[in-house]
Amino acid sequence: MAEEARRNLAAKAPGGVAALEALLARINVAGVQLPETVPEAVLKLPEKDRPVLAAAMRLQCGALLTGDRSHFGAVYGKTLGGVTIHSPRSLAELLLR
Repeated sequence: MAEEARRNLAAKAPGGVAALEALLARINVAGVQLPETVPEAVLKLPEKDRPVLAAAMRLQCGALLTGDRSHFGAVYGKTLGGVTIHSPRSLAELLLR
């Protein structure tokens, strides 16, 4: 996931790569596997995106924020494995209520 974040930042906001590297130097990054039973919608995600949701599920996050509309757009606003998937806009609207 860190490598994907690097690629995305390099392509979309190169100035953010240094901040990401500084953050990564201060945290532990661990692999996460999907639980044995997952909602059908999780399996419809591309394989590279499943670990993102798996980590949120394992850590019992209430929300997952992603701007990846092409892969997560179909599940925006839905709760999968206890994690509600949000676009940046939907989370901002929720927090500003």
